Amino acid sequence: MYSNKTDLLGEIEGYISSLLNRGLAAPVSFHTIAHTRTVVTAVTEIGAASGLTPAQLELVQIAAWFHDAGYCYTYIGHEEESKKIARQYLTQHGMPDAAIQQVLACIEATKMPQHPLTLMEEVLCDADLYHLSQDNYQEEEALLREEWAGCLFRCFTDEEWNRMNDAFLIRHQYFTDYGRRVLQERKEMWLKKRDNRQADI
Repeated sequence: MYSNKTDLLGEIEGYISSLLNRGLAAPVSFHTIAHTRTVVTAVTEIGAASGLTPAQLELVQIAAWFHDAGYCYTYIGHEEESKKIARQYLTQHGMPDAAIQQVLACIEATKMPQHPLTLMEEVLCDADLYHLSQDNYQEEEALLREEWAGCLFRCFTDEEWNRMNDAFLIRHQYFTDYGRRVLQERKEMWLKKRDNRQADI
C-alpha cells in the first residue's frame, strides 16, 4: 500500500511547492503555487459538500496539487506534462494504477473547455475556477492578463479584455451541485456589485 494519506499529501505539497518555486517554463503571474494552494483548498470545500468519500477526496486533492505542475516545462498543453509528472511521482510512491488513472483523468478534465465525466472530475474543474466566485476575481484576472501578455504575447485593450471576460463569465457554469448552488450565486452577486459600481461612475 502507498503512503498514509496525510503523509502522502504532505509529501506531495512539499514536492510541488519546490517544483513550482524552483522555476517555471514561462513568467507566470497567475498560475503560481498560490493558485495551486487555492485550488487544493477549494477541492476540500467542494468535495466535502459534494459527498465524496475520503478516498475519492484524497485522489482529487492529489490531482489538484499536480494539475498545473506542467507549467514547469511548457505553457501551452501543460496538462499533458502535469499528467506525466503525476504518473511518475505516484508510481514511484506505490500508488495502484487504478488510482493513478483517476488522478490523471481529473487533471485531463481541467483542459479548457472543461469536460468532466465524473463527480471527482467535476469537483476539480469547479475548484480550478473557484476564483470566479470570489470578490478578488478582478485582481486575479489582472494577473492572468499580465501572464498572457508575457507568455503568449496576447495583449488586450481594457475594453477588449472586459468584453472577453464578461462573455466567459456569462457562458461559464459550475458542474457540481454545490458549485451551482453556492459558487454560482457568489459569482452573480459580485457581478451585480461590480455592475452597480460601474453604473455609479
